[in-house]
Amino acid sequence: MAELLILREGDRSGRYNMARDLALADLARSDGKARLRLYGWRRPTLSLGYGQSDAMFHVERLHALGVDLVRRPTGGRAVLHQHEVTYAFVVPMAELPGDIRSTYLEIARPLLAALRELGADAGLAGDPGQPGRDDNCFQQPSWYEIEVQGRKLLGSAQVRHMGVLLQHGALPLRLDYGLWSRIFAPRDPLSYEQAMRSRAIDLSQAMGREPSRREIRDALARAFATWWAERSKEVSDIAR
Repeated sequence: MAELLILREGDRSGRYNMARDLALADLARSDGKARLRLYGWRRPTLSLGYGQSDAMFHVERLHALGVDLVRRPTGGRAVLHQHEVTYAFVVPMAELPGDIRSTYLEIARPLLAALRELGADAGLAGDPGQPGRDDNCFQQPSWYEIEVQGRKLLGSAQVRHMGVLLQHGALPLRLDYGLWSRIFAPRDPLSYEQAMRSRAIDLSQAMGREPSRREIRDALARAFATWWAERSKEVSDIAR
């Protein structure tokens, strides 16, 4: 039975965060333990999915906007990490068997529990139909992702490699719709912002108040610990 280690960490650079998550995947491969890492970002950072083209994201323009650029080991589309709590869940695949959709749904259980504890009326998105071409993760909800009032709240992405599953998720406290729009639609940011507001929501809007990041990390840690314990497995909550 694998033990779950819960790691609460601070704000780091994009490169550090991605390297850290890959290192945790290597540890899971060697010691067989699952890990939940909860963290933030030192600077606004645009992360690209591992297979996503970077053709439209010019580093010089991003830097002019005060935004760093990094590539995730997980898939999916681009996410602007700014005012948020990010989770990385790493687990040996033998401990969480199933295809990609079934494991997304299983991991959604503690995510939904944490959000409902915080007071957000969160649920799973239905079938979005034919995916669009937008490079923005929060403009493209998928059927297994978490939404509030029909608007995407939490974006997640997954990768499986050498027997280990790594799933990332971005939970925004506040969405800077204007900055997202200047990044993804520099020629028509106002129209893009209006469309994004109708499709994406942040946790402050969903709760009716702005929670602290500690409050969110604590809720996520409790929900994952309860979920893992229900699977008859050991939990160690490590404050850092």
